[in-house]
Amino acid sequence: MPYASTESRNRFLRYFQELIQDMEECDDLELADALRLGEKKVRVPQPALPLQLLLGRGEGYQLRLEPELTVRADGTFARSGNVLLFDPSTFFEGISGFLRLAPDASLTLGREDPVQRRLMAYPKLVADNHLRLKLSDKGLAFKNKSRKRGTCVAPVPDTTEAEHMLRWRRSKIEGLAKAVGAPIDTLPRGEALALLERVNAVMEQEPYRLQTDDGRPGGLVRLPGRLVPIFVGDLHACIDNLLVILTQNGFLEGLMEGSAALIIVGDAVHPDAPGHEEEMDQSMLLMDLIFRLKLRFPERVFYLRGNHDDFAEDINKGGVPQGLLWERALYDQRGPRYRDAMRRLYDLLPYVIVSTRYIACHAGAPTMKASRKDLIHVRDKPKLEHQLTHLRLRKPNSPTGYGPADVRRLRRRLGVAPDTPFVVGHTPLSPDETLWIDAGGIENHHVLFGAKPDRVGVITRPRGKLVPLIYPSEPVLPVYNRLVRTGRMVA
Repeated sequence: MPYASTESRNRFLRYFQELIQDMEECDDLELADALRLGEKKVRVPQPALPLQLLLGRGEGYQLRLEPELTVRADGTFARSGNVLLFDPSTFFEGISGFLRLAPDASLTLGREDPVQRRLMAYPKLVADNHLRLKLSDKGLAFKNKSRKRGTCVAPVPDTTEAEHMLRWRRSKIEGLAKAVGAPIDTLPRGEALALLERVNAVMEQEPYRLQTDDGRPGGLVRLPGRLVPIFVGDLHACIDNLLVILTQNGFLEGLMEGSAALIIVGDAVHPDAPGHEEEMDQSMLLMDLIFRLKLRFPERVFYLRGNHDDFAEDINKGGVPQGLLWERALYDQRGPRYRDAMRRLYDLLPYVIVSTRYIACHAGAPTMKASRKDLIHVRDKPKLEHQLTHLRLRKPNSPTGYGPADVRRLRRRLGVAPDTPFVVGHTPLSPDETLWIDAGGIENHHVLFGAKPDRVGVITRPRGKLVPLIYPSEPVLPVYNRLVRTGRMVA
C-alpha cells in the first residue's frame, strides 16, 4: 500500500502528542492531537498519513495535506515524493484546484499569491502570508507567518479517511474504462475505418460549429460560456498523458455531466521524443482514443487542427519527414480508404474555439487582418490557415511571429472582452516545462505543451477563472487495458 505501515502511523501520532505537550492544544479543529502553531518553526517527519490544516481562528479555512499518489504499470499506487494541499470540501467533488509542494521546496500559503486566490476560496480570516511550509529529507516544516490569525495542524488517523485519495483515483480509472468501453490497442482495418468514418459523419454536423455561407463546417466553434474548459496541449503520441488527465480531478465527470468540454489544441500525432520520431503506432492508438471520446461526447470533445495534422512533406522533426511517414503508416497498416478518410478528417477540423470566457487555437493570433467571417471561411484563405497552425511568438530571432497587438486584434474580431484568456499550443518556451502563463509577457496569453515525458499540464476553470494544473506522467495505458479486458486493475 502507498501509505505507511501501522507502526509508522502510530509513531507519527506519538510524535504529534509529544509536540502538544509543549504547545497549545487547538480546539478549533475537531480532531484529536491538534496543535496550534506559535512563533517558532515546527518540524514533523514526512507525513505518514494526511494532515488537516486550519488557517485562521474559529471556522477559519480548512486544507488537507496528503502525499501525492501515482499509479504504476502493475496497477498499484506509490508515493511520488510530493505532497498536495487542497480544500477537502471541494477536491473530491467536481473540477477543483490544488497546490503541490515538492521535496526541497517551500510554499507560503496566503491571499497574496494570485494563483492561490484563484485556486482556493480563502476568506478574510486568511492572512496575505499566513503559513510557510518546507519539505525536505528532514521532514515537513511549518512556520506560522500570522500569529494573530493563527494556524492549527492535526493528523487524520482514520484509516478509511486516510485512503480516500487512493480509492478516489482508482474510481477515476474505472470510470474511464466504463465510459470508453474498449481497449486501446491495434484495431483490424475494417473496425478502424468504421470508427473514423463515424467521426467524420459527426464532424460534418459538429455541435456549436459555425457554417460557411455555402453550408460547410466552418473553421470556428463557438462554445457556451457555462462549459468549463479542459485545455490540453500538443500530445505528440503521448497517450498516457491524455489518460492521466482523463483520470484526474473531476474532468471525466464534467464531460459525462455536460458541464465541461475537453479541448485538444492539435498535434496529437508524431512523436516528439528524440530517437522516436519515426514511430507512428502510438499516434494511431492516441487518435483512436480521441475518436472514441468524440463519439462518446460529441458536444463536449473538440480537436483543433495543428500543423502536424497533415500529410505534408514539409512536416519534419529532427530531419524525419513525419508527415510522409504518417501517411505511409496509415496506408500500410489500415489501407488506402483509411488514409483518405484521415485526409477528410483534416479537412473537417476546426481551427479556432471561442466563448465569452476564452479563445483557443493551435499556433497563435494571425498577424494578418482577419475578420470573424474570415475565420469561419479559413479553408478558402491559405495564408490565414497557415498562420493559425504555424505562427510562433515573436522573439528577437523570430521577428515575423505574433505579438500583443495581434492578440488584442483577434479578441476584437471575435467580439470578446479585452482581457479574455487566449490559449495556444505549438511553441514550448523551455525544455523542462509543460505550460506557461502570461507567455511572452502578454497578459492572459497561455501556452500548453502536452508531450513532456514526466509531467502534463492542463488549463481549466475550477472557480470561475482559468488556472494551470500539472500532473505527473504515469503508465496508465496498461492499467486501463487490463481493467477493460479482465475487470481488474492490478496485474
